[in-house]
Amino acid sequence: MIGLLLLALAPFASTAATADRASDQLAHASSSARPAAPAQEQRPAPPACKKCQSSGRLPCAAHDKALCAREDAVLYCSEIAGCEPCGGSGWLDCGSCEDAEAQGALERKRALVKERGAALAYIDKDMGRAVRKCETAHFVVVFELERLKVDKRMLESHELLHLHAERLETLFKDHLRELKIKESDFREKFRVFVWWLPDDHRRASGAFCGQTASGGVKKMGTQPSYSVCGNKQFFQGDEELHRNLVHNVTHLILSAHVHPEWMGRYKAGWLDEGLAHWFEDKYWDVCDNYCFQEQNTNVDFKGGRFRLAVRQMVEKGEAPAAATVFEQTSDTLTLPQHAVSFSYVDYLLHVDPEKLVQLSLRLKRKIATRDALKEVMDLGVMEFESNWKSFVLATYPTR
Repeated sequence: MIGLLLLALAPFASTAATADRASDQLAHASSSARPAAPAQEQRPAPPACKKCQSSGRLPCAAHDKALCAREDAVLYCSEIAGCEPCGGSGWLDCGSCEDAEAQGALERKRALVKERGAALAYIDKDMGRAVRKCETAHFVVVFELERLKVDKRMLESHELLHLHAERLETLFKDHLRELKIKESDFREKFRVFVWWLPDDHRRASGAFCGQTASGGVKKMGTQPSYSVCGNKQFFQGDEELHRNLVHNVTHLILSAHVHPEWMGRYKAGWLDEGLAHWFEDKYWDVCDNYCFQEQNTNVDFKGGRFRLAVRQMVEKGEAPAAATVFEQTSDTLTLPQHAVSFSYVDYLLHVDPEKLVQLSLRLKRKIATRDALKEVMDLGVMEFESNWKSFVLATYPTR
């Protein structure tokens, strides 16, 4: 698929083992020792308040109970922000018990809902109407699809909003872990807009991303944003949409890290696209999003099975030359170059994620890849390419 570009938180231990060990010790004790009383099963103390299980709060009856629990993961949700009983928190004070800490937490959440609602009002103003949105620790998410089948279950709009916000937070945490980078390396939250109506997408992409297109649109670097139309004209279903969001939000995260800049326009398309493909492959073992010629939505390379495709190219001596790949922007990479770019990133993450990050910071400052490789890894382009090919032949599948 073409880059539809510019979008993812203990049981009580049994005491049986303890009792068995105690019995074994007694069996070996002196025969004159007095037998011990049978071990008594330890039961958890009943909650002081049965009504709320001593949590100090109860789900608001105006909302689905399961979704009330998911409200804890967001700072604001427009779907319940106007609820007078719970103040947009999803919860009510128990009333049957006294819990000052729980009551204070509810009051703080309700105040936060008001604060963040006011802060996000600009989105409604720019769109000319109220839209469905939420805010998490690292994302502002607008999700305007009413219903969507996820796995085998049809989800409604409110649950879809929370699901995609959670997915995006998972993606961000995976970036921190896989690249060994810090949360404090980022200055701004990411904005992700998913629309059902093409007119909404065009209006939003112009307002929030600075340009318009029928496919997905990204704003890289500062104010990182992605807008896409998620209806059936563009996506066959939830997984395809999710994969598109993972690919394109990875672009946003990379562009916003430490030094906000889109490296893809500086002949560093291999890393810009390679990392986005790498996260697609991590979650699905398939890569089918490309960030060029957005009007073509049927692009495919080897069914998206990049590992197998790269191995075959290396074995046949048909892999694009690294020196050529390192000269391409994100918009000029060919399909085979997309595949080897993914593999370069895969190899570098295998060798040392921190060095990959060091390379990215140099590429953002327009340092050529060949020079950055020499500075960070003391490798020339040909030596890098030889090492990479050995890695591919040793680790990639043959079929």
